[in-house]
Amino acid sequence: MSKLRSRTRRRRNDSHQNPRRLVSLGLGRTFLTLTALLAASGVSPSQDPLTTTESTWVPPAIRSNYGVRFGGQYRINGQATNFDRHSVFLTNDQSSVSFGALRLRQWFNLFHEERKDHGVYVQLEIGHVFLGEDEDFPKAFDSGGDEVGLELRRGYLWVEPWRDATLRVGVVDWQDRFGDRPGFDAQLWTVDDYASARSVLANSVWDFNVSGLTLDGLFAERIHYRGGLLWLAEGDDTLTGTGAAFLATADVDVEVGSDLFGASLYYLRDNGDYSYGTFGGPRTMYDSSWDLWAGVRGYLDWGDVKPSAYAIFNYGETEEPNWRHHGWAARLAVDKKLDEATISAQVLYSSGDDGSSATRSDEFRTIAQSERDNFGAQGYWSFMGLTSPRGPTDVNDLGVGLQNRGLGLLTAQLAAEVPLSNRWRGYVSTAWLRSAEDNPANGSSDIGWEVLGEMRWKLADSLAIDFGGAFLRTGDFYRAPGGSSPDDLFSLFARMQLEF
Repeated sequence: MSKLRSRTRRRRNDSHQNPRRLVSLGLGRTFLTLTALLAASGVSPSQDPLTTTESTWVPPAIRSNYGVRFGGQYRINGQATNFDRHSVFLTNDQSSVSFGALRLRQWFNLFHEERKDHGVYVQLEIGHVFLGEDEDFPKAFDSGGDEVGLELRRGYLWVEPWRDATLRVGVVDWQDRFGDRPGFDAQLWTVDDYASARSVLANSVWDFNVSGLTLDGLFAERIHYRGGLLWLAEGDDTLTGTGAAFLATADVDVEVGSDLFGASLYYLRDNGDYSYGTFGGPRTMYDSSWDLWAGVRGYLDWGDVKPSAYAIFNYGETEEPNWRHHGWAARLAVDKKLDEATISAQVLYSSGDDGSSATRSDEFRTIAQSERDNFGAQGYWSFMGLTSPRGPTDVNDLGVGLQNRGLGLLTAQLAAEVPLSNRWRGYVSTAWLRSAEDNPANGSSDIGWEVLGEMRWKLADSLAIDFGGAFLRTGDFYRAPGGSSPDDLFSLFARMQLEF
């Protein structure tokens, strides 16, 4: 690896979009002790601080003013596949891999108990810790040795400066509003904003947690607005100096009866090497860059039928070398209620480029460009779980997304979710996928055809086991130069998870 590329990877590790810091194992014990203390002291995790009239446990020193609510997500999962995470090429003799992993997330919200208009939210995380290992990887970087890292996933001050508005300052969760119909609640009392899980440019459920401030609010009872200024990488001298990358965001969504229509504008200024060190782009170091995303969306509510669509235009430039690109992406989707079942379909397209020009490109790029997003922003945009991540399979997958290494994407997908009883639920999905441009390494755009089946067994109100499998009829998009057509792929998975 050249010094040039080593420096890019080193910066991406050090300035990963999650500005966490590894702390000592002693703090880890403190974290677990605090959780146990809260539980033993009678705090009700299901208690809503906005409606309850009962006293919530708080330390005696601040009992007169503040209350505490807490919750968490705790899971152990396993997976067996015949491919490695984000494989660039596949062979006709793939070897099998399997693993188990543990992850714990705990959040706390300390809020003013009388006014309930300000407070502090903190979410800590341990893991993934792979079973049989004694290091926390990959999120707690530089843990080294026999350590399990405790990291800050999110932590911010929040205040309601006026009615129906929430200002958050610190390490906040952020996601674009292109995906399923967005939710508009500030995520003060939960682990994640699951209404945003299908966001495609950057997704906090996939750990796009960044430093900065956001303001969410409601105007005239039907206009939802959001603005933000976020730092993705720190500068050498100032927040906007050499090496810095920051994101400015604006979203507006308007309710029209039961329908919703919205628009967004996002601007990313990069004075380092955050945006273009991954696949696609100018494929070299650069002094600075900027990107703009502008898009519109609509969500219709026709009772049992709910169509939706969005379109996004993306333009960007780098300086020294001078390189520019413009691309676009779109989605058409529909959800249909059929008795107790839900049938969902979606078609997505994003433009790509074959890399033949050294100065321009037609590729569509995403906001998230971390080491974990090395093919473009990852997340739960898809109905599938082998070509892209799904909750129980989000450790090993191929990393297909709208950027897709700068080659773009065309996919048609169909899914059905069926309650089988009070405790059992079934989910099946299938997808056809290809890149918008041929892979220049092998001349093929055929990613393949995937099918997935999953079952959920609900053991208790907040505890469930998910298990299933996925299969990919692999296309030559993954064929190594000069190699044979690759093996078909499989993924078997199981996850036990408690969340409240």
